[in-house]
Amino acid sequence: MVGNFRIHSKGLLALLGLALPAVFASDCAEAAEPESDLAFPQKFMVRLASYSVQNADTVIAVANSNSGVGAAYSFSKDLGGENNLTIPRLDAYYRFNERHRIDFSAFSIDRDGRKVLELDVDLEDQTYTIGDTLASDIKYDLFKVAYGYSFYRSDRVELGFTAGLHITSYEFDFELSDGTQGRSADVTAPLPMFGLLVSYAINPNWSLHYKSESFVIEFEDVLKGSIINNEIDIQYHFNDNFVLGAGITRFSTDLTADDTDWKGRIADSHRGLLVYGSYYL
Repeated sequence: MVGNFRIHSKGLLALLGLALPAVFASDCAEAAEPESDLAFPQKFMVRLASYSVQNADTVIAVANSNSGVGAAYSFSKDLGGENNLTIPRLDAYYRFNERHRIDFSAFSIDRDGRKVLELDVDLEDQTYTIGDTLASDIKYDLFKVAYGYSFYRSDRVELGFTAGLHITSYEFDFELSDGTQGRSADVTAPLPMFGLLVSYAINPNWSLHYKSESFVIEFEDVLKGSIINNEIDIQYHFNDNFVLGAGITRFSTDLTADDTDWKGRIADSHRGLLVYGSYYL
């Protein structure tokens, strides 16, 4: 399909401009090191985390097929949806040489809602009125695969870029509490993204890691989407193979779709706390 296709990558050059001087100021006296002396030399990493989602805020608009106008509702405030929960999360990477690697991430957030409505709610062709008890569920799945290039490495620092796909999927189900008048909508969007990675070895046991990813895409009137992800971690290295870590994240997506499965908009954001164990080879 040929159309008006626009891509905007935000914030990475500004972030790089802030990160590079600080890193090189602490490391500028070091000459290039042989590969055996590089920081984070491991070829393979798998990380299993407990991911505590905090203050999840989701705004949903499902358009009426006749009028095409869809009101927006807060899943937590208007529909009684959960906004705090803890889920498992899986991350991994594989280095196929000193500067190149493949990254992988996957997690799923499933939130239930139930509320006696305090306002009329129009979803698709169904109207739920004040006093109805509406049960709903929203499931968000994320699968990420990305290529990473380390453009600078020393015995303490690694800086890199990433580029890949966040395959984002939302499924929204809603019905009256007695199981009648049920409806469902879903959307899946493979959103490209670009990112910056910064890792710093404080000493042989402790290290800091920062990641920032963002992208905005617009394809005619069929799909508009954005994704922003920021994460900072501190890790304790017991040895070359086992690591414990903790971190904080800030994640948001915003999708507007016009297809047979979803006509409307979903905007989602949350903060997260990570506690994890990693295995390196």
